[in-house]
Parts: sequence; C-alpha cells; structure tokens
Amino acid sequence: MHAQERQDAQAAARRTTSTPRAGTRPVPALVPHPLPHGAGNAAVTEALRRRPGASVQRMPADTADTVGPTGQTSLLDGLEARLRQCAHDGNATVMKRHTTILRLDQDLAGLEGDGRLSDQDQRRVTALRQGVDQQKAAVEERARRLEGYLASADGSYTMMVESGQLWTDRFWPYALEKLRTRLSLAWRGDRQGRTYFDKLSSMNMAGMRQDTKQAGDDWAPRMRAGLEDQLRRSVVRHYTTERLTRLMVSGGMKSKADLESSEYEYRHNTTAFDEHGLGNLGFVFFYIEDPSAPFRGSRFSEAEEDDSPPARITLGIEASGLLSKGWVMLSDFAQREFPTVMADENNPDRTDSFLPTREEERRHPGYQLLVRRFEQGVGDLTDQDVEEMMALGAQDGRRSNALSVVRPLVRGDAQSRMTYGAQGQDSYPEPLVRNVLTGKDIIPGLAERAVLEVSRIERVNPDLADRLKSMSPRELMKFLLKDLLRPQAMIPGPLKVTERDVEVLPG
Repeated sequence: MHAQERQDAQAAARRTTSTPRAGTRPVPALVPHPLPHGAGNAAVTEALRRRPGASVQRMPADTADTVGPTGQTSLLDGLEARLRQCAHDGNATVMKRHTTILRLDQDLAGLEGDGRLSDQDQRRVTALRQGVDQQKAAVEERARRLEGYLASADGSYTMMVESGQLWTDRFWPYALEKLRTRLSLAWRGDRQGRTYFDKLSSMNMAGMRQDTKQAGDDWAPRMRAGLEDQLRRSVVRHYTTERLTRLMVSGGMKSKADLESSEYEYRHNTTAFDEHGLGNLGFVFFYIEDPSAPFRGSRFSEAEEDDSPPARITLGIEASGLLSKGWVMLSDFAQREFPTVMADENNPDRTDSFLPTREEERRHPGYQLLVRRFEQGVGDLTDQDVEEMMALGAQDGRRSNALSVVRPLVRGDAQSRMTYGAQGQDSYPEPLVRNVLTGKDIIPGLAERAVLEVSRIERVNPDLADRLKSMSPRELMKFLLKDLLRPQAMIPGPLKVTERDVEVLPG
C-alpha cells in the first residue's frame, strides 16, 4: 500500500463505525455446508432437506492453490488470483474495491502487447482484460447505485425492494410485484419502496383491528390509550462498545450502505440474510425500551479486537426519527421466534417467557402451563428451489445463503401459527406480513398488538388476562416488549449522536 493510501486507510479506520443488528445474542450464522466441488444435485438436495433453514454452497473451483512446485507464483497466476479475489470480495467498500481493480488494471497493462508471451499466455492476458473490465464496471455501478440510494430520503426502502429477496420472492403473495398487480397500484419513482412497506404496515393494522373488534369495550380503549401515551415516552437504544460510541459521536451513526460508500475500511456484523434477504443496508438497528431499562447483553458490546467497556446510545423515540421515517419488525425475520410464555399451574397469572432457542435461560423452569407459543411453518423445498440456490451460489455464495433462509420462510408462511392454551386449543395465523409496522403505525400498532394478545390470552388464561388489564401502562409496555414481542426498530442513517446520548456500563 502506498503511503497516501495507508494514511487514508488509517483515517478511515478511525472514522468507521459499525451499525449492525441490535440483537441480544448472535443470530446463528449462515454458515454454508461445504460440499466437494462437483457434488451432484442429489447431495445438495439431501443436505437442504435434512435442514431446510441451512445454507448449502459448493466449494468454488478456483480455491486451488496457485503456487507452483517451486513455491513461486507466476505473474499471470498472481493476476488471476487477484482478479478472483476482487470478484468474490463484494463485501469490501467501494473505495477499496475500486483501488484494487485500478492497481490490477495498471499491472495488466504492462503485459498487454508483450511479444515475449506465448500464445497461451496471450490468451490468458485477453481473458484477464475482459475480467478486469467487468469488475471495473461492476464496482462503478455499485458506487452509482449506493450514491442514488443515499441521496434519496426514501432510498433505504428503495434498496430493500430492489435487492431484498423476501420482498421480491415470486412465491410470496405479498411480494412487491404481486401486491401491486393484485391491488392495481401504480407505484413509481423513489417512493416505490416506502409506499410498499407502508402498505404492508396498513394491512397488518387492518388485520389486527379486525381481530380485536370484539374486544371488551371497558378495557380495550383504556389499554390502547395508556399504551400509546407510554410508548411515546419510550426510547430507542443501540448497544455497542465505548470505543465505537466515541467514533459515532464524531462521525454519526452510519448504516452499512453509508460505510460501504464512504469509507476505505470498516467493520460490521451484517449477516448475509440482512444484506441480501432483506436488503436493509440503509438502516441502523435499535431496541425500543423503557428509559429505565438496565443494560442488556449484546454481541455488539463484545466486539472482537475491542476491549473497551459495553456502552449504549439512547435516543427519544420521536426525536430519533423512527416514527416519521423508520420501521419495525415485531420479531426478527432472520430468526423468527416470538417469546414462548409459560405460567405457574398453581398461580396462572404468574408467568415466565423465553425464546425457544434459549430455553436454558428460563427464570422459572417450574412454570409448566403453556400460555402462548409460536409455531414456524415449514415448507418443503422443491427441486426447483434447490437448483435456483445452486445457480445463485455459483455466482455469489452470500446471496445463495440468504435465499436458503428466505425460501423456507416463504414456503412455510401459510402454516405459521400463534397458538394459545395448555393444549394449543386456540390457534391463529401469524404470516410474515403481520411482522411489519412503519412510521405513523408503529405506536398504535404496538398498542393494538397488546390488545390482541390480551384478548386471546383471556380465552385460555383469564387470571393472567385480568392481571394484564390491571397493569399500569408502563408495566404493560415492558411486558409487551419483552414477554410478547421482540421488536427491532430500524431508522435510516446517518443519525447524529451527542455525548449526552452515550452511556457506558460501569465497571
């Protein structure tokens, strides 16, 4: 690296912040199951069907060692290896990719027209030139697209509908094109993505209101009003490390899209599912919390190569911009698990909740009376699905990994249920479309979901329903955000952060 480039990289590393998903524990990584190069369709199909949510990727042919018997690589071998690395390093920043390809272009130019090369090597030079030009065009196109997304107020939503696999999956009835065709909507321009998500949100609101229209006239309006007022007093929080909060104070909280577009080096925790399954690179992730909530555990406060103390950034829910330009998923799409709620058989109004993947953390394992459980629908993958994943994997392993999560979600969507009661006697559909609330719908939507849950619980556990009805709005909000939902709030970046917004966990 030249001196100036080294200085640029060091400066970028000092400026760079990571704005990943604000999860309490790592979402299981989309780790591909490596199969030998040339593994047939039957092997891939069997691996996927053994574990439909897992991703499968063939080992690429170009992972062979390029070092010859003498331990030295030829000049052409080195150029070809660098080109492959550039093509597969789509997760690097635009600036870094562009620098890499320009250096490769310069080095290749020194070989073009060299009469000392054999015919075979001349053909390799010609192939390299085609590859370099393709990569140069790809990097420049990525730069233009990011610039366009970041320049538009609604560009983060446009990015989702243009690159998010879920929103474009042809087998999901609520995908953009299917919804537009079914409703005869003429969406155009930069607001297309925002309009689409607002429509998903309004459909969620309409569905909840249809479900709660028979809720009691005495308690339901009071619960809605109290919760809406309390939610407006809540905050959004991003958990990270002290070192990164200092960078955010100086440079703002940036989305991955902004980091990719503007920095030379950066660290991030964005999964393949976030990047390609949802396409939500233009957002910064937060929790919604009561202002007095204690620190929670987070993988982002335990970042590698960062021994600074855990810290968090707190913004008022309205001041943050969430209610004007952000959106919420009630449960993480990547690992769609609503908390399971259990009650004490001797005191049915006493409860414990836990995520199914973390049952060992139950506070009261003696509570054995089931109140509510989410059942993820599992759809069978077809041979066509497998072929599609394999074809995509040959071009981009991360996109293939994301699709291996998206497609089972879509295939099983009609079978996803929320069940209530010791025997699961009450069961209701819980489709993906019920997971989205945008802007102005967020606070009334969360309040409506609380009314919906209490009305359903009342049928199977009246004692618990009575306790929930008697809770103060503040206590009910805490119960809603921890025991019934695990909402993740997403706000388009960049966001301004001040020293007053930062809190470091005392040692």
